[in-house]
Amino acid sequence: MDAAATSGSATGDSAFDVTSVLESGLHDVLTGLGAEGGWISLVRDDALELACHRGISAECLASIAGTPSDRGPAGLALTSRDVVVVADTMEPSALPVRAGDGPGVVLAAPLDGEARVLGVVVAVCRQARVFSQAETDLVRATASKLAAAVDHALLFHEQLKYIERQHRLLEAAETISRSIDSGGLETTILAEAARLMDAQKSALLAVRGDVLVAAEVFGLSERSKELFVVPLEGSPLGQAVLSGGTVVVENGRPGAVGPDLRSDDAWQVLLATSLQSYRGTYGAICVFFERPREVREQDKTLFRTFAAHATISLDNRRLMQEKDQMAVHDGLTGVYNRSYLELALARTSKEVRRNGGTVSVLFLDVDGMKEANDTYGHPAGDTLLCDLAGLLEESCRETDIVARYGGDEFVVLMPGADEEGARRVAAKIETVIARHNATVTRPWRLAVSMGRHSAGGLDIDGLLQEADRRMYATKRQRARASG
Repeated sequence: MDAAATSGSATGDSAFDVTSVLESGLHDVLTGLGAEGGWISLVRDDALELACHRGISAECLASIAGTPSDRGPAGLALTSRDVVVVADTMEPSALPVRAGDGPGVVLAAPLDGEARVLGVVVAVCRQARVFSQAETDLVRATASKLAAAVDHALLFHEQLKYIERQHRLLEAAETISRSIDSGGLETTILAEAARLMDAQKSALLAVRGDVLVAAEVFGLSERSKELFVVPLEGSPLGQAVLSGGTVVVENGRPGAVGPDLRSDDAWQVLLATSLQSYRGTYGAICVFFERPREVREQDKTLFRTFAAHATISLDNRRLMQEKDQMAVHDGLTGVYNRSYLELALARTSKEVRRNGGTVSVLFLDVDGMKEANDTYGHPAGDTLLCDLAGLLEESCRETDIVARYGGDEFVVLMPGADEEGARRVAAKIETVIARHNATVTRPWRLAVSMGRHSAGGLDIDGLLQEADRRMYATKRQRARASG
């Protein structure tokens, strides 16, 4: 039984303590029958789980622990939903009240609750005897009263557990919300999911083409993470993603999570729900239970609510990242913007003044931009800008900074590059542009005018302006030559 169900309530009222209720009921049955011993077992996952006992030997306890719900006198009582008396049918070692006692007589009565049979109460007598109608009626009435009390206590504890899980849900939501700007948001989500659902393992699933893969795992090995590949079509997890729903998967279902996981990653029940973003579906989140477990509708609802909080956190983090990206990057081309370039130039200039060295700048302007816009429309001009941005990043060093300065102008800042280094980069840019033009089939071509300048020390203040001046000088020279 759950710890919450077996512990006393916050008020200390024994009417809400399932263990106290069961022990009191067993006492009433044994006293009413004059029986030497007995026990109460509750139904759990098609088996009878021993809840309390009195006057039963260790051998007997070992024999009844985990008994299937359709076996023995208890099973007969559950099946018939009535009092059952069995005499001289069991091996002495299976039934003794004390070591060396004979088989005696067993009386079993079901605990018939409002919605289902909750379990069975069993009384054991050492000597053969016949129970009167009054005695069986007494046991039947006591068992019925006990079932109602157990139902009441279980309902109370279910309500307590629901309230507790709602508190845990709020705590989990707060925890993942505080982790948005950390590098471990996914790990935090998975840890909180497992804690909330009392699971041992969890996984964050992502859509990759027509399959689901484990993007992050908690409690599972890295090997299992690599093996986790499930088709979207025809799989229960894929169904959860495609339908935006929640599914429960029993272990042993072929293809449930791809190839068999290692023994230390074994599980019995899997609960999965989709992560639905306003931008579409991220994938799904799932938790694994190592023991058989009944997943009820309230469990699914709780998990879906948690998944909604997790999705909001993932969305918020992505929005923050995009905001940060927009703060320093050009929205059209993706390269750095003018504000970031100016900060980088100021930082580089300060470094050169302090430690010496040189820095170079390339200033580029797209030729024929107005004609491309007027003739083919602004999308054609946007294409030219994006093409040039990509080619510049392809041509430059990792330490260089490519930025859109404004309109159709770009700047490449090259810290540590001298005049020869800048010349080589400029030559490479011209080569990749020529190669690009040879491969595209559009009616417009990419052409640029470029100004190059290198400086150091006191000359660095005019670095960008000199490169700009040289670029326009090149543009005017080309215009005269073509005119």
